[in-house]
Amino acid sequence: MRSRKIMLAAGVCLFGLTGGRFLMPQPGPQYITSFSQNTQKKSFWEISQTYHETVSSPEQYQNIAICQAAGHVNVRQQPSTASPVVGKMQHHSAATIVASVNGEGGTWYQIQSGTVNGYVKASYFLTGAQAEAVAGQVGICYATINTAALRLRAEPNLNSQTLTTLRQGAEYIMLGEENHFAKLAVDETLTGYVSMDYIKTRMVFPQAISLAEEAAQQAEVARRKQEAETALQKLEEVKMVEAKNDVIDISPVQPHSSTAAPFISAQVAPGKQSGQKDAEPFQGTIAANPLGRGDNPQVEAPGTNATLAGVTIVNPAYGPGGNASKELVSATRTALVAYAKQFLGYPYVYGGDNLISGTDCSGFVMRIFEHFGINTGRNSREQAGNGRQIAIEAVQPGDLLFYASGDTINHVAIYIGGGQVIHSASERTGIIISPADYRTACRAVSFLD
Repeated sequence: MRSRKIMLAAGVCLFGLTGGRFLMPQPGPQYITSFSQNTQKKSFWEISQTYHETVSSPEQYQNIAICQAAGHVNVRQQPSTASPVVGKMQHHSAATIVASVNGEGGTWYQIQSGTVNGYVKASYFLTGAQAEAVAGQVGICYATINTAALRLRAEPNLNSQTLTTLRQGAEYIMLGEENHFAKLAVDETLTGYVSMDYIKTRMVFPQAISLAEEAAQQAEVARRKQEAETALQKLEEVKMVEAKNDVIDISPVQPHSSTAAPFISAQVAPGKQSGQKDAEPFQGTIAANPLGRGDNPQVEAPGTNATLAGVTIVNPAYGPGGNASKELVSATRTALVAYAKQFLGYPYVYGGDNLISGTDCSGFVMRIFEHFGINTGRNSREQAGNGRQIAIEAVQPGDLLFYASGDTINHVAIYIGGGQVIHSASERTGIIISPADYRTACRAVSFLD
């Protein structure tokens, strides 16, 4: 009989749950699982906290609890609804049962989940065989690459097509195992196989959140909002200076309100192409720089003046324009990245282009740039062709990176600096920040200079 080991360990959770929605990374402990390579069943766990217990039958799942509730359940200091709240558990959060006690209205469990230790009514939990049945649906298995430039293959064998290469240390969702190969979901458009010999795996479950951690989440949301508002205000100030120097009209080309409220442009706008796919053939004849001169990122595009919506701008295809000052371009880059970060954790929806209810990868890019008056096009292939191609190693914050499977561009992300991108990655993750080389980029373009 093979077993899996699960432990509670300090660290940073990969996701947090608030209001039933993924919002942001959550500080605190997390459940970690190490898998035996050939084990597929989710039945046998070894729990390690301050004690060890081998779980080899459904009956022993009485010590494992999975929250079953609409919304959230309060974790109390004592087994009474009059007792102070010390934390909250969302639907399908997992916990270890420390003890079963008689409390107000019947049986309560003393539980340990994340940093939270307290009491919850037993009626809110699944245990035993019911917990066992749900555990495999609730937990997410992550695989970390432990070798350099690992090939992702189309089939679970070494002779199949290489789809892309995965960087050492990067982490991906593991969907299953076949023939000693792990099936990985890299993002919304790309799944493939890698040998189990070159990965480490762990299972992560949602957990309780303490009141302090909840406050920290809310503070982080507020910080990102304030950072975006500050950057947008700075951009308007730079535009005022540019206007005084007769470089560019100060009026922003906004599809919605010009008040720079962070979520105004998230509403669905006319022209949505619902359900449009990104996986279109990528051809080498895509115009790399329709208004510029080649692929050199240092070459300025020509200063073509045009009038758009009553506003005179320079080189309208590329944001501030080829003749804009370095200060204006820099302020635009900073504001665009800060604006995009406000939507971390919001959902991925195939064919979606609403920043609140859900976007796919190119819908996210389109709406972010639209807020700054820049039309990128709707799908990733259009975006790859409409921007000015630059060297991948020359990307700056606010530029776009594209990823392909074979000859097909099928994903786009916004580079935010520090070797990272923000993108609408998949249904399981929503909008997240990833290493820029989480898969091999095939193209980079700029709309900002």
